[in-house]
Amino acid sequence: AVADVEAAKAAKAAAEPPPASGPAAPAAASSSSAAPGPSSEELKALITSIPTKRDELYACEVEWEVALSCGALEERIRPWVSKKMEEYLGEDEPTLVNFVLDKLAARTAAAEVEAEVAKVLDEEAEPFTVKLWRMLLFEIKRAKATPS
Repeated sequence: AVADVEAAKAAKAAAEPPPASGPAAPAAASSSSAAPGPSSEELKALITSIPTKRDELYACEVEWEVALSCGALEERIRPWVSKKMEEYLGEDEPTLVNFVLDKLAARTAAAEVEAEVAKVLDEEAEPFTVKLWRMLLFEIKRAKATPS
């Protein structure tokens, strides 16, 4: 249940635009340049369509071409991985973040990613990888639902 809440929070955070840095940009400028995406109801449906149990989740097919071409790894997943590593380890770990992103870019299976991060995260490796994989699948589904 906690993993579900965390995954929902991660997916919700992924669905929200990143906070603007510096002075606030005028709303008209940001909304006119953004392509229309899925509605919040559609996003919730995407979230609920993603398995929450480890084995089911890890068995899901990952559409790597979509993941790599939509920019989700850098724009959405990198900041999330960075934040999680800081939470788990107490400090910024760019080398570990790059390691995880490199594994994803290399289309590494979830169980292998989990085994690799377990060397550093110990018992946190499974919940981290489950959340990571749910976010990855969500970003792929969101990219496919967004008109190009």
